[in-house]
Amino acid sequence: MAPVIAPSLFVTEKPADAKPVAASKKSAKKGDTVVIEAKVGGRSDPFVKNRAMFMVADRSLKSCDQIPGDTCAKPWDYCCEPSESKKANMMTVQIVGADGKPIKVGAQGAGHLEPLALVVIEGTVAEVDDKGTFIVNATKIFVEPAAKK
Repeated sequence: MAPVIAPSLFVTEKPADAKPVAASKKSAKKGDTVVIEAKVGGRSDPFVKNRAMFMVADRSLKSCDQIPGDTCAKPWDYCCEPSESKKANMMTVQIVGADGKPIKVGAQGAGHLEPLALVVIEGTVAEVDDKGTFIVNATKIFVEPAAKK
C-alpha cells in the first residue's frame, strides 16, 4: 500500500497559544510539545520530494510578495532576507509514520499545504541545536488558505 498522510492530521480548529518560530526555536527542547504559527516557505522548493517534510518561516519575515516592486518568481524563498535572519526564523516540519521517520510521500497539496500558506503546527520537537536546526514532528496542522492576489 502506498504511503499516505492521514487526513486526520489536518484540523479545522486552530490550535491555541501558538508562538512564532523564532521564539519557539529559542526556548524549545527536544521532546517538548510546541504550537507554532508560521508560513510555508524558506527556499525555492520548501517541500522535500517524496518525503512528508517542508520548511516554514516565522510570519514576521517578509516574503518577496510582500515587498513593493519585488517581482521574484518564487516569493516563498525569502531571498531578500539575510542568512542570519533566515537561520533564526525558519524550521523544518515533518510528518512521521509509526517508525518515527518521515512518511515517504510529498506533503505539498496535502490538506491545502502550498508555498506561502499560513499554518499553525502542533507537534513534538524532534531536533534542535545551536546551529539553527529545528525540526518538529507534526501531530496537528491547521492550514489557513494562502491569500490570493
